[in-house]
Amino acid sequence: MSNQDPSMRWDPYSLTTNADFDGFWASRLAEKPRKLLLIMGRGFDIRTLEIARRLCGLGADLMVWQLAFDNGLEDSEARLGLTEKNNEALQALVPADRIVSVPIEIGGPAGAAVTSRNTKIALEDAGAFDIFDDVIVDISAMPRMVAMTAVSVLLFSLDKKAQDGGDSVNLHVTTAESVSADLGASTGSLRDSVTFVLGFSGHLEAQTTQNWPRVWFPVLGEGQRDRLNLIQEHIDPDEICPVIPFPTRKPRRGDEVVGEHRDILFDDFKIEPANILLASEYNPFEAYKQLYMAMAQYKRALKTMGGCKLFVSPLSSKLLSIGVLLACYDHRFGSAQGDSFDVGIPYVETAVYGDPNQSPIPTGFDLHSMWIRGDWEDSLPAMRSEDNSHD
Repeated sequence: MSNQDPSMRWDPYSLTTNADFDGFWASRLAEKPRKLLLIMGRGFDIRTLEIARRLCGLGADLMVWQLAFDNGLEDSEARLGLTEKNNEALQALVPADRIVSVPIEIGGPAGAAVTSRNTKIALEDAGAFDIFDDVIVDISAMPRMVAMTAVSVLLFSLDKKAQDGGDSVNLHVTTAESVSADLGASTGSLRDSVTFVLGFSGHLEAQTTQNWPRVWFPVLGEGQRDRLNLIQEHIDPDEICPVIPFPTRKPRRGDEVVGEHRDILFDDFKIEPANILLASEYNPFEAYKQLYMAMAQYKRALKTMGGCKLFVSPLSSKLLSIGVLLACYDHRFGSAQGDSFDVGIPYVETAVYGDPNQSPIPTGFDLHSMWIRGDWEDSLPAMRSEDNSHD
């Protein structure tokens, strides 16, 4: 696979899906004894244990960090029951003394990055993750803000460790993906404010760059009208480039997403059809490349005006959210253009979850394993001298 831009870190990339998932992990486990850390969510989602079951079925000796989320509100009996059922099933897979509960308070005051900051602190307090051969972040049952922060914090920390002469630890992101399961788990009410992934503010409020054009890339899925309105009002973009999932497993999903949001996109936001971008629904690395190149083009085009501020909102699947994060991370810490560029990742969290409506998937889930750092890389990317990305 040839590079479109020699500065892009994840081109080529390592992605394993579906039927190849077991073979990939069986091969890695057969190479040598491996110390594996699985970081997963404690939750009600029907996908919560899919990856753990697969790895245990292959004979993996796992240490598990189970992220336990608390929004300060009383949970419903239905969600509590499903969460406890998943927790009991995990304990049947992994010995209790190899499961570490990692509590994370989510939510907080309006506008504060409480969830993202607490996720970073909780991971750092949980123990040393650089003592493992492979760290696996399974985002299947994680709130989106927790998932993106966890991947970003671990990627940055492990990159820095290797850059400073330490061992190079492999980092993987896994998910059992299902659009219908996402929709069934997403019922509830939203918070009334916008928050940012820690380290990715886009310098929205910086006074020295207030006159720079603001460009926003909302990566769209179903039912995102309220989030679109809140984020648009908060960042007040000069130009909007909606990103539509395509190709997709459901042939007309992209058209349906546009149709659902047609009035807000074209009547309210006055978007030009030529500004619509496409991103692969089931390949986060292709989505990463498409977003990375689009952002790079705006950086070059608006350089004569002093610069620009770019924002990307992951409002589609969790898989596409990782593509968003990698594109923003590479612009922030990669070797592109020789200078750091802080892209913003604004999002609106769910305040209260409704009871899930997730039917068993007749054909199972789409499994994905993304190998985002470690042995497969010929060399580590040139990182910036500053290391305050997650302060």
